[in-house]
Amino acid sequence: MYNIQEAIKVQKEYCEKTGSPHFAPYTGGCYKCRRNIYGEGGYSVEYASKGLVTGCPFCNRSYCD
Repeated sequence: MYNIQEAIKVQKEYCEKTGSPHFAPYTGGCYKCRRNIYGEGGYSVEYASKGLVTGCPFCNRSYCD
């Protein structure tokens, strides 16, 4: 399921719960290509709730350089 606001929320919660650094843009917009990483074709709510987002699924820019 793709829901930008929900994915942003659950990624933040995942990082807090696991003590992981929050690399993903807080608005979901990629720093390089500006596409929303949580939109259609990007990271789903399920992925954002269970995995650390470290880069853009569209332009492959790393957020942890």
